[in-house]
Formats: sequence, structure tokens, C-alpha cells
Amino acid sequence: MIRPLLPADFAASRRVAVDAMTALGEEMPEETPEVTARGVARIAHLQRTDPGGAWVAEEDGRVVGCALALVREGMWFLSLLMVDPAHQSKGLGKQLLDASLQTSTDRSWILATTDPAALRRYRRAGFDLVPCLTAKGTVDRALLPSTSVREGSWSADGEAVDDITRTVRGAGLGEDLPYLEETGVRLLMADRGYAIVRPAGLVSLAADDPGTAAELLWTALAEAPAPVEIDWLAHDQQWAIDVCLDARLPLLKGEGHLFLRGQPPMSPYLPSGSLG
Repeated sequence: MIRPLLPADFAASRRVAVDAMTALGEEMPEETPEVTARGVARIAHLQRTDPGGAWVAEEDGRVVGCALALVREGMWFLSLLMVDPAHQSKGLGKQLLDASLQTSTDRSWILATTDPAALRRYRRAGFDLVPCLTAKGTVDRALLPSTSVREGSWSADGEAVDDITRTVRGAGLGEDLPYLEETGVRLLMADRGYAIVRPAGLVSLAADDPGTAAELLWTALAEAPAPVEIDWLAHDQQWAIDVCLDARLPLLKGEGHLFLRGQPPMSPYLPSGSLG
């Protein structure tokens, strides 16, 4: 049964997502109380802001799949679609996607895993596949340049972050800004650009021009742990590919791909897997 996701489903939906990603071979962070709380908070946030895009699959009273989608200023983004490994190949993924797509707009997009079933599902739903690479390895710190990037403040710079995001992807962050501040992520600012980072690495990055974006990415790399991973390196993010190569990070087979349906390419932009 496919039904709306309710507050009582938050913890179970988080568990489904973790189990499904682990089964795909994804490297998952240690399941500390902080990591678990952050995952539950993401689900709670989007169920509150976008209940029409929040769904679960239920069998015998147990949540075995979940989907989250958000709409910001006419732009639709699929934040999550996962099915418990023991309940896959039953059509639940397609049913969850169809439910989420009820809120889709003329500008819709997805950041997908490399799961063949998911790639097929999104293409058959009319999304264009944009292959992506991943840069992963240890940064050669002797190559790190100095930058003019500064520490940002959510209260002072939130409006600029919203405006920059709107310029690059056609939709601001809106109600996601308070949520980001509450999660404790750091904000790095440059002239007409920003990067959001957490101790585990880069969350997202946007700028008005490739030079500013490159400065921000260099700063994020300088503060990232070793090894570092930069995902979603599509063909229109050559600025980011150049930074990764200059930092001596190997370019590897992508750990996920981009799907677009009416949404124009977004650059310079490295998106957030949860908020687009």
C-alpha cells in the first residue's frame, strides 16, 4: 500500500533509506545518534514543508519504502526514493515515484544513485540522463591556493544565499534556509557565491561565475577531511573538474547521476543530495 508519510513514520523511513543505500554498496557514515537525528530531521522537515510529496510504501503494517519530493518556486526535486532491499522488484519504487510526481512541475530534476532499476525508472518517466563523475581521494595540500572566501552567517547572509541559489537553479532555498541553520552546517561566503559544508565534507556550492565557484571549492577542499569526495561532476561543471584535477584528485566512475525534465542545466552548481 502506498500512503502519505506521517510523523510516526520518520524513524522507520530513515531505517529504510539506510538499509537500501547500504545494499547498494554506498559508504555510509557511522550510525551515531547525531547522524541518525540528522537523517530523521531531514524527513521531518520535508514532510512538514511538502506533505504532498512525502509517501511511504507499507506492507503488513511496516514501512518498506519512502519517497520525498519538494517544490521551490516552481522547481520540483526528488529528495529521496528508497525501498527496503527485501521488498524490491515488486514495483514499489515505481509506485512511490508516481505518487511523488503528482506534485512535479515543468522544471523537475533528480539526483539518482547508480542503481540500474532507478536509472531505468527515471528515464521511462521522461527525465533526461546526465552522466556524472566523482572526484575522490586525498588532496595535495601543497597545491591549495589562498582565497578571499570568508566565514558566513546564516542571519546576515541568508538572503544572499537565497538570491544566488535562485540565480543558478531558478529557485531559492526559501523554507530550507532555517532548516540548514538548525542542522549546524557551516556557511562559507564569497562575492556572489557560497559553499555549505559540514565536518564530513561539502554539502552544496553555488556562484554567479566559475572563478568564484572555484575559489569556494578550493576552500571547501582545504577544510575537508581526508579522503575527500566531490560528487555530481556533470559535463557543465568543468570549473569543478579542473579544481579537482589541480588538487590531484582522481576522477572516478560517478556514484550517482543527474536527471532533468524541463529544468535547465545549473552551473556553477554542486547540488545538495537532500535539497537539490
